[in-house]
Amino acid sequence: MITVNFHDEAPLYLQLYDYIKEDIIHNRMEKETKLPSKRDLAHHLGISVNTVSSAYDALLDEGYLYAVERVGYFVSPIECLHKTPRQEKTEPKRSTPRYRYDFDLNKNGIFNFPDAPFQRAMTDSMMEDSEMNAWDKEGIESLRRAICRYLRSSRGIDASPENVILSAGMEYLFRILFFILPKDYRYYLENPGYIDTKKIFEPTGRSPGFVDIDEDGIDPEKLSGRRGVYLVSPTHQFPTGSILRVDRRVKLLNFAKATDSYIIEDDYDSEYKYYGRLIPALKSLDTTDRVIYMSNFSKSLSPGLRVSFMVLPDELMAMYREKDPLVACPIPNMVQLALSKYMERGYFERRLNRERKEYDKKRKTALRFFEGDPLFEIDDKRAGLHFILTCKIPVEEKALLEYLRKRDMNIYGLSDFYEGEYNAPYPKLIVGFGNMAPGIMEEGFSALVESLKELVATLKS
Repeated sequence: MITVNFHDEAPLYLQLYDYIKEDIIHNRMEKETKLPSKRDLAHHLGISVNTVSSAYDALLDEGYLYAVERVGYFVSPIECLHKTPRQEKTEPKRSTPRYRYDFDLNKNGIFNFPDAPFQRAMTDSMMEDSEMNAWDKEGIESLRRAICRYLRSSRGIDASPENVILSAGMEYLFRILFFILPKDYRYYLENPGYIDTKKIFEPTGRSPGFVDIDEDGIDPEKLSGRRGVYLVSPTHQFPTGSILRVDRRVKLLNFAKATDSYIIEDDYDSEYKYYGRLIPALKSLDTTDRVIYMSNFSKSLSPGLRVSFMVLPDELMAMYREKDPLVACPIPNMVQLALSKYMERGYFERRLNRERKEYDKKRKTALRFFEGDPLFEIDDKRAGLHFILTCKIPVEEKALLEYLRKRDMNIYGLSDFYEGEYNAPYPKLIVGFGNMAPGIMEEGFSALVESLKELVATLKS
């Protein structure tokens, strides 16, 4: 009996794909067996027809099924790969609940990775002796060169491979900065912003400061004037989505020079802009060498890849080499080499182009559920993997979030990213759409709107 688990982390269409594929390769579904129609299977499982269609299409593409027009779908006549019985999965202990509808703004997951070109790059990497067996504390040179070429063409940054340091997450990069920068530098985070970043500081005994932002991002004229390190996301501020205007960018750079400060530019999702050309990075304007540029491949490829990097100013790179922190690149050479080949062969940028088109479709689909309804106010920047939805409902934001989570929805509010007291006339939901498979998306957003309207009706009664 074909089944899916609504509380499983994996998208429903992937669960269905995996289940049928496993039954085929273990010969539990005999060749030429006819599968249920999309509509019948969707009705049986209580899921959408689109979800079934996505799973069937993937199985067709890989050759596990074949279709006969106006007849149906059949198991392809392939040899049994192995006869290992199905292992019942033991549910791991989870510290956080899983939800049927996941609107998490931090997640993406509609694209399988590693894809075929990356797998080929991995295979090719194993055949090379030079860089596979090299030891570069900053990461292998070919990947640093590939990153520099990409930054030059897409972000306007003229970086040298000698100034690039590769690592496995922002926390590793911060450890390097903690080691090379003077101890009296204080670090400042945007508010609202990615508040969990403060956890990086806890083991060091440091306590970051917070800088309130407005609708246009960080305001350099309101900074204290104290020397420090300021973490900003100027291209697509997290989580408001604001773009830092060029006049503020120039003022911020001048402020850094005047106060002997540094700016960490967190360029976490600049690839996802759905109109016009990509906005050049703050680093591209940096003539005084005060910007530390950070980015990663978590959203564009996979969070599991764990490849991040930073571009250090010349002065800090000299300090790095002089102090020689005992932090070497933890990413396996084979992964680094495969990624460099993947980028050099043009697959990375082609993948980004496909992703932008797909995510833009999903964004437009999500927005249609709220457009024209006086209950909602949409703040959509036409970029990133989320938008802000103001719900004109007279309830506390935390109470609304709890109400939705009890209805099997994982969703955040703007208050989740504030340090200190948060005040707003109405709740502001941060609605992520990147993690939702097409088959569950319509269902999820319908459930969200229905739940919000039910709450309004309850409050009126």
